[in-house]
Amino acid sequence: MTEKELNQREQTQVHMTVLLGIIQQLMTTRQNRQFEGRELTLSQFGLLNHFTHEPDKSWTISDLSEVMEMNQPGITKIVTLLVNKKLLLSTPDKLDKRKRHLKITQKGLELCRDTFNSLLPNISQVFGDWDDVSLKQFQQHLQKLMNWLDANRIT
Repeated sequence: MTEKELNQREQTQVHMTVLLGIIQQLMTTRQNRQFEGRELTLSQFGLLNHFTHEPDKSWTISDLSEVMEMNQPGITKIVTLLVNKKLLLSTPDKLDKRKRHLKITQKGLELCRDTFNSLLPNISQVFGDWDDVSLKQFQQHLQKLMNWLDANRIT
């Protein structure tokens, strides 16, 4: 299908999808470089950060696998590293000893906070030229997109 076969709205949607893919790649490369030499990798930080949104909530590997859209072996590998670093606490289920409940520790919360604080100068640099209104509008659009994608996951 050529661009000429698309109406204006479809052309805009395709262009936005291409831009999001490019942005995703550029941001991933940038973030991976920022995590070089740190205590956590980008993947470990992403998983650990997930716990900070509801620090009192416990999660199972299955829960995390679903919400993070990662396979269970990949989640298990990251979780094992975070438990060994005492950033997550793993407790057995009372009814099913094979099942583990995971919660973030105080050390994990502090490391996430400290990591974000150390990344803040670079984050501020990325959005430094944006005025407050544009930044807020962009945040609202991203939130809307994230909510839709979250509610309409492909299974």
